[in-house]
Amino acid sequence: MPPGEKPLSAKDCYRFELSNPAVDVCMTGARSLEMMRENLETLDSGALTAEDMKRIRRICDHIYGKARN
Repeated sequence: MPPGEKPLSAKDCYRFELSNPAVDVCMTGARSLEMMRENLETLDSGALTAEDMKRIRRICDHIYGKARN
């Protein structure tokens, strides 16, 4: 993780995918009924804010060693 960043939750990751207009399907891998409920609740959360998108991209860039111009 970049310094000062908290790890991404499953909800963060699902919302990131669902915020991409090129994504038509987002599959989940729930291990329990409770996880499935949490995943379904994500659908009601709406798209990420621009700041949330930047945060997730910053974390992904750190993990995968990519620099954005």
